[in-house]
Amino acid sequence: MDKKAKILVIDDDPDFTDAMTSILESAHYEVVSAANPNEAKEKIFKDKPELILLDIMMDSLFDGFSLCHSIKTAKEYKDFHDTPIIFVSAVKEMTGSRFQFKGEEQGMVGPDDYIDKPVKAEDLIGRIERLLQK
Repeated sequence: MDKKAKILVIDDDPDFTDAMTSILESAHYEVVSAANPNEAKEKIFKDKPELILLDIMMDSLFDGFSLCHSIKTAKEYKDFHDTPIIFVSAVKEMTGSRFQFKGEEQGMVGPDDYIDKPVKAEDLIGRIERLLQK
């Protein structure tokens, strides 16, 4: 079967990255990964993903938010402004409530979708397919 889109998984948890890679490859997506925002920046330009799965909290609470905003707005990422980004976060699992993104209040551009960890494979694939069809 032909490979589908290339997806960049950005997460500092190697177990999560491995799990996402298995799920996505079983659905015939090509997967590249990055463990932090700096590595992610290199992979975006090198691999040109068609969709990005982005952890919110990596080295700091705001890593995911600031990287998402940069990808969606910064001149250096102009070729990637329309690349769909799905935030993936364990905040709900850890705290019992979802992280409320109100980035527009700070002038930040947010993701195209948001999914809580632990991720359900069918839900993830469905969301990815909807965003890639836009």
